[in-house]
Amino acid sequence: MGKLCRYNYIDKNALKGILVLFCMLTLLTGCAASDKSDVSQEPANEETDSESPRVDFAKLKSENGDIFAWISVPGTRIDYPVCQSLDGDDSFYITHNALKEEDPKGAIYTESANLTNMCDFNEVLHGSSPGDGTMFSDLQNFLDRKYFEEHKLIYVFTEDNALAYYIFAAFPRSNTRLLELYDFTYASGCQNFLDEIYDEKSMNKLVRDGWEHAVKPENFIITLSTQNWDDPSRQTVVVGCLVGDASGTIDREMDYSDPESDW
Repeated sequence: MGKLCRYNYIDKNALKGILVLFCMLTLLTGCAASDKSDVSQEPANEETDSESPRVDFAKLKSENGDIFAWISVPGTRIDYPVCQSLDGDDSFYITHNALKEEDPKGAIYTESANLTNMCDFNEVLHGSSPGDGTMFSDLQNFLDRKYFEEHKLIYVFTEDNALAYYIFAAFPRSNTRLLELYDFTYASGCQNFLDEIYDEKSMNKLVRDGWEHAVKPENFIITLSTQNWDDPSRQTVVVGCLVGDASGTIDREMDYSDPESDW
């Protein structure tokens, strides 16, 4: 089958400052304190308040039991609850907001194939890009080199954990479902997606310096995805690697076998 896999830091020296900041942040605020409880989807401030990412999950879950996390990307307007349909309807939050109200902007959500404990190799979060700048509209900005270099972190808060991801890639791709295209339950499927990130050459593909081929199937990543507003056949993805795990519970068992041999 494989081995029990704990995530590993890519370069502890390069990430030392980020990890110290993250540890201070979680100690000061806690993983689930009581500031963020508004699930409205009005445009947020240009700069999210990255110093107090507190989440009142009891209040959020009383409003919608599908909410399992909160995502915050410092320096952007991305600061929202994350949903997963308990009914297994992966299309529901395309047309409904985090209060389950009909809304063309939808909500930030994961598909039912992803684990809500964030222990999958690739946690894929979807969001729309409406013209008012809400939801995942700011992902389009990551295709600009200057913006990409200035924005490096993704925070995800769950009821019992606080996670930090270091953004190492951003690029446009065909608007296909990653969880359908790649089998992330196998190390080979994980590697296939990493090959798409690292090996396919593109003028618009950005990979952070020093991270070329650094991430391996043994790591944990998050992919933020949004359909391009001007071309529905394309999507923009921003990919981060887990570098901070406050509770130390992010684990999974790796399967290094050949998926073809299992049939």
